[in-house]
Amino acid sequence: MDSKIEVIMASEPDVCVLAKRFLQSYRSRYEKGIPLYVLKSLISSPRLFDVCWREFKCDGFVAVGDSFLDQHTMLADGPQKTYAISLDQWIVLQDECATVSDYRWDDKTISIIQVWPYDARRLSFNQLALAVAVSYTEVELLAEPRLCGALNDLLSEYGVESYWEPRLYG
Repeated sequence: MDSKIEVIMASEPDVCVLAKRFLQSYRSRYEKGIPLYVLKSLISSPRLFDVCWREFKCDGFVAVGDSFLDQHTMLADGPQKTYAISLDQWIVLQDECATVSDYRWDDKTISIIQVWPYDARRLSFNQLALAVAVSYTEVELLAEPRLCGALNDLLSEYGVESYWEPRLYG
């Protein structure tokens, strides 16, 4: 196995094949399943940053994060839906949309916008599933353990498992 890992984006046309090949080399090391952080060492998170916008016109944009998991797993999403827009789209829309930093937990007029380096609408379902999976941070997974189960369902064909357990560093 190569000691040098080249990190790729989920927008790479062959990302699914490359991920399966990469993960195959780790399969014998893990009894439970290959940890999500191994997949994250190959595919970079598309999330550059998040903003919250009020009354975002989401038609034509792709649901990501918890909203994507709500559509494709048993996870139930909250009132604020999450969408991906490209950095180019954000540059155009940032002055047109009302950015919000504080809102009520039940405010359905708020959308969580993840700014990605590429247009998520151009991804296949499998590319999008990988992108969403690697977009979660360890802190988010620890804060909401149900995400791990949803990600396990989403990544079952890759043999990847997200574990809800705090790891000690240092």
